[in-house]
Amino acid sequence: MANSYVALDLETTGLDRGADAIIEIGAVRFDQAGVLGTLSTLVNPQRAIPPQIQALTGITDDAVRKAPPLATAAAELQDFLGDAALVGHNIIDFDTVFLDRTGVRHSPVLYDTQELSSLLLPGLPEYSLAALAAHFGITPPARHRAAADADAARELFLALWQQAISLPLDVLSQVAQWLTPTNWPWRTFFPQAGEAASRSGNGAARSFRPNSAPIAAPLTPEKQPRSIPAEQALAVLSSAAERADLLPDFDERTEQREMISAVTAAFNDGKRLLVEAGTGTGKSLAYLIPAACQAAANRRRVVVSTATINLQEQLTHKDIPALQGLLDGSGAAVRACQLKGRRNYLCLKRFDALRSSPAMSDVEALLASRVLIWLCQTESGDRAELRLSAAEEAVWQNLSADSAQCSAENSPYMVDGSCFLQRARRQAEASHIVVVNHALLLSDTGTGGRVLPPYEHLVIDEAHHLEDEATRQFGFSGGERRLSELIDRCEALAPSMQTRLRGSTAALAPYDLLMGATRAVRQLASAARPRLRQFAEQLSLFLGDHTIEVTEHEQRLHINRGMRVQPDWPGVELAWENLRLTLTELASALERLQAALAQAEGFGLLNQEMIAAEVGNLLSDAQGAVAGLAAAIEEDDPQRVVWLERERADGSLIVSWVPLTVGDLLQERLYADRKSIVLTGATLRSQGDFSYLQERLGLEDADTLALGSPFDYKKAALVLLPRDMPEPGSPDYVKVLSLAIVDLARASRGRALVLFTAYSNLRAVHSLVQEPLRREGINVLGQGIDGSPRQMVRALRASANTVLLGTASFWEGVDIVGETLSLLVIARLPFAVPTEPVFAARSALYDDPFERYALPQAVLRFKQ
Repeated sequence: MANSYVALDLETTGLDRGADAIIEIGAVRFDQAGVLGTLSTLVNPQRAIPPQIQALTGITDDAVRKAPPLATAAAELQDFLGDAALVGHNIIDFDTVFLDRTGVRHSPVLYDTQELSSLLLPGLPEYSLAALAAHFGITPPARHRAAADADAARELFLALWQQAISLPLDVLSQVAQWLTPTNWPWRTFFPQAGEAASRSGNGAARSFRPNSAPIAAPLTPEKQPRSIPAEQALAVLSSAAERADLLPDFDERTEQREMISAVTAAFNDGKRLLVEAGTGTGKSLAYLIPAACQAAANRRRVVVSTATINLQEQLTHKDIPALQGLLDGSGAAVRACQLKGRRNYLCLKRFDALRSSPAMSDVEALLASRVLIWLCQTESGDRAELRLSAAEEAVWQNLSADSAQCSAENSPYMVDGSCFLQRARRQAEASHIVVVNHALLLSDTGTGGRVLPPYEHLVIDEAHHLEDEATRQFGFSGGERRLSELIDRCEALAPSMQTRLRGSTAALAPYDLLMGATRAVRQLASAARPRLRQFAEQLSLFLGDHTIEVTEHEQRLHINRGMRVQPDWPGVELAWENLRLTLTELASALERLQAALAQAEGFGLLNQEMIAAEVGNLLSDAQGAVAGLAAAIEEDDPQRVVWLERERADGSLIVSWVPLTVGDLLQERLYADRKSIVLTGATLRSQGDFSYLQERLGLEDADTLALGSPFDYKKAALVLLPRDMPEPGSPDYVKVLSLAIVDLARASRGRALVLFTAYSNLRAVHSLVQEPLRREGINVLGQGIDGSPRQMVRALRASANTVLLGTASFWEGVDIVGETLSLLVIARLPFAVPTEPVFAARSALYDDPFERYALPQAVLRFKQ
């Protein structure tokens, strides 16, 4: 370690680094032996401290009134810092920005404990200072006070140092080699850790190799499947009463037993079944127990598909392990796994290619370091265990197993069984229960079932999401920004190829072939740019001329038959035809480059695997863009909904299309090869029956079962429906709504979630309710104003006297147990925007679109 460090934390009037002011400074000088000195002072910001900051920190206007001004405090801090390296949590993006603004000089060496934690501790769900302190057993700091947070950052840094020097020496050496040439301000951390580990002998060198433990043999289905008595499945459930170690909160529920019997019968009889199971039924176990019994007895796997990450994690980390524990004594060994799409898994062969690269960008060096450390811990190779930035995600595309052409002939990882994708597939082949998400379930149907192993029985949980996911998976969306990025990547190939050819031992024979093919790609990409610009201009003119109303929602235009006969539509078609010709030629050039790379195999081209991955991704993207845009612009298909829109973020043009209905597609691609299908969820019925969802999903012939909730809502909940509210379109609506929210939140003392269907109303209400509720000691947090949904939920859990204002992401999946969340306000019923193209096109299929489509859809969202 260096001679000394200073751990620093600042409290400020807000998160705006350009406008907010410092209100408290905390700093701790330390070395490995202990604390060498401290500095703690309040600062007078010469302005009022916002109410939410006072509530968060406990620092009031009165507390800072007699505190020194910033100039005095800054001079004291300058003397304290000296030339010591700075340590802090999120110090690079936050604290040092304030120091630079105030003219406080500091060391260029910045050890950001948030960055270092994400490198050294991949897989943690959260990297906040409090969460990391809890991980290491560090006494949690007092609520957002600078001195306490600075000292917690000191302890965290020392813990991370110990974590680093315990890594294998070869890993530390490689990471140090990659990061030293970069501009990361903490780049000296790993070289120093490597030296310390070498001296202490903590980080013994070893030859790195991923886990290649044996996997069970694939399931061999019984030739004559046998039925499972419902009593057998119910007996497994009953045994849970004696296993508090597995299911501590278990109690017998009539609804759960009824669902087990129905699901068992569906598996036995080869039926399609829709089950609405009210909240608290315990539906996960109610389908997992019959699935396990069926799969174990007949060695025929059951695929379980969910929509949300939360439920997938609950199934794989809680429900299935508990079920396996229940079945241990019955002799039925049930194996289970979670399977994801190819792009989620690291390709070790491609990572080897990146490791051998003669030069890396700063982002590539950081990702390579992150992955190498992660490989010391991961068993799955699943990128979900990593927290990647947007820039790292772009590099990950070329490291993932997506489109990788690996075999025993060209990959040692396929030979020794350590290939992550191969292992995931083998685990799925050996598993009785395979957990996937709806996106993978449906995309697998488009690839001819090349991802999921064969299966006859399917359970679809959170089935109310299936239509929306099928709409996305069976459709297309692309446009100006994605094509521009594609062109950029194609143009960047030539200099990248030249660098690798100069640094390689490649024979001269493939050199001309490779460079010729690469130059052709670059020339065609450059030629496509002005044609893309012309196409985007035509789309923009058409959208502007034919959009009647522009609201806060994205500007959208449904391209129906009436639009295609407008006199200016041929201009769009002509611009597309010019772009299509160039993009098609570009795709052909990428194919030629791909072939040239295959011919250069074995000539010693540096990073050939990474180049081949990038070329393969570019070719796939180019071909997909051509096919998708051609279907939208050239074809007038009545079974397809096509629309133009302007993206809110950057104003670029997007062309999208989806199938008008998905029922027949689901029947053809998903249902047809299944023996039995069970669809379940808490919200499948609308207006008392299943007919709406059955029609939307093409399951009119399915059996149905509605199970109520074991919760006594009439005793446990109160529903209030005000009859004196103005219409949502009224000028007084937001004002009256705000008054109602203030009264309600005052009565509940916070502990509230307010749901909106539009950001504009949320922002307006936030500005009106914040001050009156602050005077009552109630904090108000708005989505997109005061933080992300995750941060806001965490704030409510930490302080019950809080009101959250949220939109779409809060309508589902929020789980706050107990009285912390006691009031739910739904500001407006969740009806879709009538002019939204897909909604409008699907509404047109009905004689009474409101009663038969709009209302049932809103009812399901309201129930959810």
